Amino acid sequence: MIIATAGHVDHGKTSLVRALTGIDTDQQAEEKRRGLTIELGFAWVFTDEGQALGFVDVPGHERFMATMLAGVAAVDAALLVAAADDGVMPQTREHLSVLRLLGVERLVIVLSRCDLAEPARVALVRDELHELLAPQGWDEPPVFCVSAVTGEGIQLLQEYLLGLARDHRLRTPGGHARLMVDRRFSVAGAGCVVTGTLVSGSLQVGQRLLADGLELRVRSLQIAGREAPQVAVGQRCAVNLVGVTEEHPRRGDWLTAVAFDSSDRLDVELVQLEGSRWHRGLLQLHLGTAVHPVRVVVLEEGRPALAQLMLQRPVQAVWGERFIIRDPAVNTTLGGGRVLDPQGLRRGRGKAQRLALLRDWQQAATARQALMAAMRWQPVELGGFAQRFNLTEAELQALLDTINDCEVLCGQRQAWALLPERLEAAWASVFAWLGAWHAAHPEQLGPGEGELKLAAGLQLPSELSSCLLSRWLRDGRLQRQVWAWHLPGHRQQLLEEDQMLLARVSELLLAGGLRPPIIGELSQALEMELEQLQAFLQRMQRAGELIAVAPNRYYLPSQIDGLVAVAQRLAAGSCSGSFTAAEYRDASGIGRNLTIQVLHYLDRAGITRFVREQRFLAAG
Repeated sequence: MIIATAGHVDHGKTSLVRALTGIDTDQQAEEKRRGLTIELGFAWVFTDEGQALGFVDVPGHERFMATMLAGVAAVDAALLVAAADDGVMPQTREHLSVLRLLGVERLVIVLSRCDLAEPARVALVRDELHELLAPQGWDEPPVFCVSAVTGEGIQLLQEYLLGLARDHRLRTPGGHARLMVDRRFSVAGAGCVVTGTLVSGSLQVGQRLLADGLELRVRSLQIAGREAPQVAVGQRCAVNLVGVTEEHPRRGDWLTAVAFDSSDRLDVELVQLEGSRWHRGLLQLHLGTAVHPVRVVVLEEGRPALAQLMLQRPVQAVWGERFIIRDPAVNTTLGGGRVLDPQGLRRGRGKAQRLALLRDWQQAATARQALMAAMRWQPVELGGFAQRFNLTEAELQALLDTINDCEVLCGQRQAWALLPERLEAAWASVFAWLGAWHAAHPEQLGPGEGELKLAAGLQLPSELSSCLLSRWLRDGRLQRQVWAWHLPGHRQQLLEEDQMLLARVSELLLAGGLRPPIIGELSQALEMELEQLQAFLQRMQRAGELIAVAPNRYYLPSQIDGLVAVAQRLAAGSCSGSFTAAEYRDASGIGRNLTIQVLHYLDRAGITRFVREQRFLAAG
């Protein structure tokens, strides 16, 4: 269990931790000279059962708020320390607001220096704190009156905190490992060591990690000063790393098991502190243990509001991550909130549908609820969703298995989830558009895939549109002849003169076998002007009757089948399942130049793929 201190400068936070643990967290010479905490300090004690109770001692001075925020970014509870002889001070109020914004649910009030205050004064400070806590929703937190000098109340507080540690249960492990780094130092004989809290996943000795694109390896792990083979989610640890540079890792970096996409726009829910004001100037975003310059754009007013954070450089985040916004010009906290979409939109961020989705994600308590909400608005690209919500492949599949009314379509690089009603709505749009297209172009078999996807009103990513067309093709709702897509009942109606000319051209093409005559030879045989013949051939290509393998050579669809059959025979007879251009030339007998043109066509048509001077049949 991890507990952070909070409270005004010089109210005895470090002395309290020393009294509870016997460890002085002020290690720097400057801290000892000035008598105040500047850097984060760490200490721990153990229960009789061996469970670690860790303390993060944070600075109380307003000039070190960035360090304080790094210390309380991922803790289980907080000790709000207020001196009985001094009372509630500005940093007491600000630290309390920060704890609430960061979602710290368990709070313990400690009235320090009680040996310097009369009982009436102690009671007055207690009442003052109660009035401060009640409006913020804190549910009667326990209050302890202590003195680090006389030892008054220290044992009682220590027993209470150790009891919390005994009852504390680590969070259920989930997601990829993500550790927020709050300190880096070197140890003689070991090298670089970083400390931080593991907010998801798990860590093991020997594991590979990434930090800002740098690949690292875990040499050893420590929890509360003791060697550990692994670290569970929610635990604080020290990580001895191999492969570091001077720049990374450092405070503010994330150590992650997989590469997470970063973004310079975060869509968030935003809570504004009373008396503060958002402005278009440059503010400070405290996210994890890092500080980033940021501009705030409010998308929809409310408590909380919806907003977009615009950063100067991309950052890594996931859904639900909490943050603080401060104004560096006046050194005050303005508010904070939660990340709703770590991949914020550049365009359409304020549209009604987008804001409705963000509101749904604001209300969601689980990734399943968020996925169901997103599918109501649009198909969901599953890889991006898994990154936003930090789901492993197994966790994503388990989530999908719990949703009965969900269709999953898989492309070559991406997969999407969508509701059946949206699938049917997409089909209705394609069916209506294609029917109108057939009525307007009765002489043509159908449009190409690109025209169909752009004009049919799908308004979907290209790869998803291809998945849908392939599905409807398998289901028999659509048909395709080479490149032309059409409804099953449609037949092109060629003009009588085109039909007669097509019959003559087909006879000449068939006579050539796999090497039909070029356009010039057809022009001479038909005694037609070349330009007139070219216009006719292009019309027949649009109608699906002919296929242009090269600019000057056309084939009938049945002849294309013959070209494909040669490739299939060569691949089937090869141990590697591949063939060369020379082997295709010899097997087809069409000559070197035409072989190159044909193979390029087969590559474009997705029938073959070219890899290192060899061609393989494409999957499917």
